[in-house]
Amino acid sequence: MANELGSNTTGNSAKKGKPFTKGDPRINRNGRPKSFDALRALAQEIAHEKAKNSDGKVIVHDGHAVSVAEAIMRKWASSNNPQLQKAFVEIAFGKVPDTVVWDSVISIQEEKHDSLIEAIKGLKNGD
Repeated sequence: MANELGSNTTGNSAKKGKPFTKGDPRINRNGRPKSFDALRALAQEIAHEKAKNSDGKVIVHDGHAVSVAEAIMRKWASSNNPQLQKAFVEIAFGKVPDTVVWDSVISIQEEKHDSLIEAIKGLKNGD
């Protein structure tokens, strides 16, 4: 019946996952962060952990264990993606300030202000 209505699922094809067992590492014991501060604290906690490769072994660089944050920075620094390279440089040396042009905005406001004053003067004079 579901297929007749345009559904792309066939019968009972939904795969059931493996249920959690006691001590299962997939269980998130800390739960969902309740605020941004809690999320930031969780991110910092993860950033300080030792980075592991696909085999589960701790990554070592120049004789020291690499943290997750260091692994990310090293990956960004050697990336071919210009956005990641820019993010790395901004973190390392600070963000380049955006230039803001205020002159045009102020002159437009002054023109509107002047024309409004002229209109008020015209009303007072009875024009």
